[in-house]
Amino acid sequence: MRGHAWKSVFGLALTVLLLWWVLRDVSVPEVWQRVREADPWLLTGAVVAATFSFVLRALRWRVLLEPSHPDSRFVPRFGATCIGFAVNNLLPARLGEFARAYALSRTEGMNIGVSLASLVAERVFDGLVLAFFLFATISLPGFPLGEGSTALLVRRMANIGAIAFVLAVFLLWLAARNSDRSVLLFERTIGRLLSPALSERATHLAAGFLSGLGALHDTVTFAKALGWSVVVWLNLSISIWLGLLAFDITGPGLTGAIFLQSVIAFAVAAPSSPGFFGVFEAATRLGLGVYDVPVTDMVSFATSYHILTFLPVTILGLWYIRHFGLSWSEMGRSEETVEAALDDD
Repeated sequence: MRGHAWKSVFGLALTVLLLWWVLRDVSVPEVWQRVREADPWLLTGAVVAATFSFVLRALRWRVLLEPSHPDSRFVPRFGATCIGFAVNNLLPARLGEFARAYALSRTEGMNIGVSLASLVAERVFDGLVLAFFLFATISLPGFPLGEGSTALLVRRMANIGAIAFVLAVFLLWLAARNSDRSVLLFERTIGRLLSPALSERATHLAAGFLSGLGALHDTVTFAKALGWSVVVWLNLSISIWLGLLAFDITGPGLTGAIFLQSVIAFAVAAPSSPGFFGVFEAATRLGLGVYDVPVTDMVSFATSYHILTFLPVTILGLWYIRHFGLSWSEMGRSEETVEAALDDD
């Protein structure tokens, strides 16, 4: 609990600092005026697309669960997904992943370890897809890096990064397909660098990680999970694009929206206050800054899009907590509950 308190304090401080940085040189009345002038239909489309991403996540979750729990139902998966994001929006310390795993295990009667392992696999796919999107968009000829040696260096690094993450996908698949050999190789390598006690612990963690990546053991399942991950993040990028168009921010286009979505996704992985306020807005300002978008437009888009997409999943998550017969206090204790269940296995 003490660790959670420190995370909460750090997250709150970071949020306050970033919100100050985002708003330091903008006029609040001008921002409000731009929000009032935004196209309501495009904004509605952006919110609908963002909310639909949770449907896509629930569909992808079935693929990730298929190797160990092939008969999972859609409604419990969708409800648990909404619960997880609602908890992240309202509670500190990113408890949403634990709440999501706990909610699905309760509603589907599955082992908590299976549920949590599938979410580990999900994060792996998300990270690989987002990293590829980030480097790929930077590598495109139209990306506004300007001219000169610095721009050339950034493009080359982006190209190398994109290739590296494609290679990482292949190596991860290969390791999961041959988990026993991979663990043995890891044990022999790490044993030369660490003490016997640390080496044993690291090997145990590596074995647990690979065993949890059930979706990576089968080539067809791996391809499905990767394909669904691309669909999830392309859908969210379209949502961002519609939101930008609502504020008449046309310069970035769809590729710019993909770049911005990748920047935001990596930024909100850092500790922050519930709902990622401040972090989201700062990442948006940094991402759109390369396109020379006016500051007022950037802040107007970021604040309105963030709030409007925050509300639906939070409301859905709270409704599903009650619908599944769970309680908010259970969500707050979900990390301890999941860890205790894993220790008992």
